[in-house]
Amino acid sequence: MKKRSKYETLYRKNETNGNIVIEVLLDDYLDFFHEWDNAAFKRRDIHPELVNFLSICSEDIPLKENIEIQLCVKEGSVNKEKEDLIRTSFFNHYDTLYCWERKEAKRIARTSGILLLVALTLITLYVILSGNITSSVIAQIGMESLLIGGWVFAWEAIHGIAIDIAEPLKRRRELKRFLRADVGFKYLNL
Repeated sequence: MKKRSKYETLYRKNETNGNIVIEVLLDDYLDFFHEWDNAAFKRRDIHPELVNFLSICSEDIPLKENIEIQLCVKEGSVNKEKEDLIRTSFFNHYDTLYCWERKEAKRIARTSGILLLVALTLITLYVILSGNITSSVIAQIGMESLLIGGWVFAWEAIHGIAIDIAEPLKRRRELKRFLRADVGFKYLNL
């Protein structure tokens, strides 16, 4: 018998498509939205606690698995218009976050490129000027400063590309999974 992983014990699997189902219980449709957001129904923000809950659930489930969100509504009758508005709000929210993470990854890559360019410039200056060095202490300090500065900028560039960019890229994969997710409704009072 195959041992079930932690997420398989916490979440059920949709037998028809193999997606992992995250179930959310709502008293009514309005619980999906942020209670302090007075915008028109079409443009309301998702409730921050719901976003946090979905993020925690997503962290439990490996990124290779597809997910679907099932909103279980306790009160009220089926309203396709409100369902569509909730789906639109859900996808707009995660699409916006996806765009922000994409911009953050580009910013890190651009900054790392600039830092690498500065590092190469400093190291090149060190190599060019090292043949013309005088024995004065000030000249030697200047040369050592070029070399050390070049290596520091090079390290920062490598750190940005190898380490800092990993988090936005991972977050983008997680957000892309939310964008692919099916959002379904289940009514408990019917």
